[in-house]
Amino acid sequence: MTVLVLIGVMLFLAFLGIPLVFALLGAALATIYFYRPGLPLEIIPQFFVSGVNHYALLAVAFFFLAGELMNAGGITQRIVNFASALVGHIRGNLAHVNVATSMMFAAVSGSAAAGAAVVGSVLGRSMVGKGFSPQFAGAITAAAAVVGPIIPPSIPMIIFAVLTEQSVGKLFLAGLVPGLLIGLSLMGLCYVLAIRRGYERGEPFSLMRVARTGRESLIALAAPIIILGGILGGVFTATEAGAIAVGYSFFVGMFILKELSWATFFKSLSRAAVGTSTVLVVVGASSVIAWIIADLQIARQVSEVIFEISDEPWLVLLMINIFLLVVGLFLDALPAIIILTPIFAPIAASVGVDPTHFGVIMIVNLLIGLCTPPVGILLYLSASVVGTKPEGVIREVIPMVAILICVLALITYVPATVMTLPNLFYD
Repeated sequence: MTVLVLIGVMLFLAFLGIPLVFALLGAALATIYFYRPGLPLEIIPQFFVSGVNHYALLAVAFFFLAGELMNAGGITQRIVNFASALVGHIRGNLAHVNVATSMMFAAVSGSAAAGAAVVGSVLGRSMVGKGFSPQFAGAITAAAAVVGPIIPPSIPMIIFAVLTEQSVGKLFLAGLVPGLLIGLSLMGLCYVLAIRRGYERGEPFSLMRVARTGRESLIALAAPIIILGGILGGVFTATEAGAIAVGYSFFVGMFILKELSWATFFKSLSRAAVGTSTVLVVVGASSVIAWIIADLQIARQVSEVIFEISDEPWLVLLMINIFLLVVGLFLDALPAIIILTPIFAPIAASVGVDPTHFGVIMIVNLLIGLCTPPVGILLYLSASVVGTKPEGVIREVIPMVAILICVLALITYVPATVMTLPNLFYD
């Protein structure tokens, strides 16, 4: 009953259009009123502040700023050119370029919304101009943007690592193969649809063009190599890696590519500040909910319900996956991770699932919700970017969501797809 009050009030307030942070705090107040009426309300701001008072969360601000600087510094167009040279010759050319660009942009952004907005504005509109339907262009933009927080660097992975005291570098490595699987699976679907619908090929493949555009984009793609290499090599922490990414992005954009001006630099600072503060207030409010869950022993209650049904690991993971997919429809990934990790991580561990493996399962689950009809926020964002109605995008995205769920099942029940790289580097 406690869970129903907590989640019910939160979803009710969210449906009324109340900002998420206030919906979370409202749910916390309602739960305290019904189940801990004598508790002083001063405890809410205390847990709110303590939730964001963590050194590792500085990485969120740094990676936000690094992504903004890379976009403002002209790096995005070079990534698009390189992706076009690599896969633009395949039937359905711009759809493949869209997916490949999203995968590369994920390595410098870490945000699904940023990926959909940037890639959609560059390639979504180009697809429409080249004869693709705007509905298909919007759907593939939304589905491909899911890889943003899966391929490192990843803000949700940093949050999960903080909550479970796991290695950020290990989680980053664990996301590489699932991100690639999602991208390649979507490209396979695009190829099938291109044959059925008669989409054309692009320019013939040219090794010289790949070499030229690769050389131009190398300076952009070097950033994730520096970040991941430094973390894995023990040279710096994830937070320090974010700071280095900011310095690298600023230097490249200002002095090498010379497309970053002081005006765009300050605009990037402003956008990064807004993005970071939006994330951190949600993290703070979610931390209050997480404390209530621990205080009222909700995790134990949920665990008892699940194990009354079955203690078979595959069935426990199936139940968790279904629940997370549903939650992902209505709740943003970051608050969902903070609220649900204390509940489900111990359950997964009790049936022998590695915490790093479960972190990837959880994050992929919740990100699929961002593009799942009828309420996935990426559907509406990409529809707006390409200039079409969301209803058409929703129809086109259904087979893409089916592909994403198939990849989720693979990484859930074949742990090697997630754990091979982390075990290779860390064990």
